[in-house]
Amino acid sequence: MLIDGRLVALCEQDVANARQQLGLPLDYFLVEATQQLFHDTGNGLAIIPLPADTFVMAFENTNGDRKYGAVKLIPI
Repeated sequence: MLIDGRLVALCEQDVANARQQLGLPLDYFLVEATQQLFHDTGNGLAIIPLPADTFVMAFENTNGDRKYGAVKLIPI
């Protein structure tokens, strides 16, 4: 998967772990991820780099419902 311009290998176990951390059912599939948190401060956009093991991920189901959340992935 391309994350922030870098190719990152995520196995199905990583995706399942992320889905579980977010409390999502199995019909949600990973569609995008980043290691940067974008925050609108009211005075501009702040880009906050996340720790190496933390990702903001987006999952979507077949109805187009999208859920976002921050997850920690531990390298195997």
